[in-house]
Amino acid sequence: MKFWISGYSKKNYPSAALYDSKRSAALWTADLENPSYLCFRGPYLFALGEFDNYGTLSSFRREGNTFLPVDTLRLEGGALCHITTDPAMTFLAGSCWGTGHFFTVALRPDSTFGSLLFSQVLDDGTGRKSRMHFSKILGDYLYGVNIELDAIFCFRQEQGQLTPVSILRLPEGCGPRHFYADEKRQLFYCVTEYSSELLVIDSSQPKQLRLVSRHPLLDPGFSGESTGSTLAVSRDGSDLYAANRGEDTIAHFRLSPEGRPTLAGRYSCHGKCPRHIALLDQDRILGIANQNSDEVILLQRGRDGTLGTAPATRIPFASPSFVAEEPLERL
Repeated sequence: MKFWISGYSKKNYPSAALYDSKRSAALWTADLENPSYLCFRGPYLFALGEFDNYGTLSSFRREGNTFLPVDTLRLEGGALCHITTDPAMTFLAGSCWGTGHFFTVALRPDSTFGSLLFSQVLDDGTGRKSRMHFSKILGDYLYGVNIELDAIFCFRQEQGQLTPVSILRLPEGCGPRHFYADEKRQLFYCVTEYSSELLVIDSSQPKQLRLVSRHPLLDPGFSGESTGSTLAVSRDGSDLYAANRGEDTIAHFRLSPEGRPTLAGRYSCHGKCPRHIALLDQDRILGIANQNSDEVILLQRGRDGTLGTAPATRIPFASPSFVAEEPLERL
C-alpha cells in the first residue's frame, strides 16, 4: 500500500513524502515550503505553498518512485489551502483562506503553468470577510466553499474561465469547510468547521442547490472547543467518516441507499487535531493526519465499516495536514 503525507515545514524534516506500508522508510521525500495540500493528475503531482501574504504552486513529473520538479508559480492570495485540477488537466483551481481569493490558472500538457484565468476575492455583498477553503470541479461546473460567508458559490466553467451561476447560503455561523460530491445520489456531504456538523445538500440543480439536513458531529456530552475538519466516504457509498479537532474523534455515519446519514459510531483519532483523513488500501485503512501530535495514524477498517480501536501503524511526521492514497493504487 502506497500513500502520501504532507504538512507544514519544520527544519530538518521532510514536508512531503510518498510511503509504502511494506517499508520502514519513505520512498520519496521533499523539503518544500508549507505544502499543506497536494493534488494529482496522471503522472503529475501538484503542491501548494501556504504563506500569509501569497501562495505558490509547484508541479512535478513522476519517474518511477521519484518526482522531478517541472514548474513553479507565485500568486496573489494569502493562506492558499486547497488546490484541484479538472480531469483533462487544462486548469487548476485554488482557494485562499487568508484573503478570500479564488483563482484558476491554465495548465499545459507538461504540467507547466499558463496564464491566470480568474482571480477574485469572492463576497456575498454582506461586507463580511471572505475566506475560501475548498473547491470541486464537476463537469461544466466549479463549486467554491467559503467558510466565513457560510456559502457555496457555483460557477459555470469552460477550461477554467468562470461565469457565476448561484450561491447557496448556509446557516449563519456554521462555517462550511470541505464537501464530498456523491454524483450518483446527486448529494454533497459538507463538514462545517464552526458548528461541527455534517450538512447534506441536494446538488441535482446547480442553479438551485438546496440544504436537505443537518447532523451534529460531536458527542452531546462534549463541552470543550472543537471544530470539524474534513471527511472521507467509502467507494461503495455506504460509510462516511468525519474528523473533529478538539474532541479529537472520527464520527462514523452509515449512509442509506438514498444517502441519508445515521450516526453509527465514534472513534478516537489517537492523537491531537485530526486535520485530514483519507481511506487507503481499497478502503481497508483510514489514514488520519494528527497535526498537533506530529503523527499520521493508520486504523484498520472492517467490512462493516467499523474502525479498529488501536492504531495498526503510527508514522512520525512533522505537523501533517494531508494524507491520501497514491493514485496508482486506485487502478
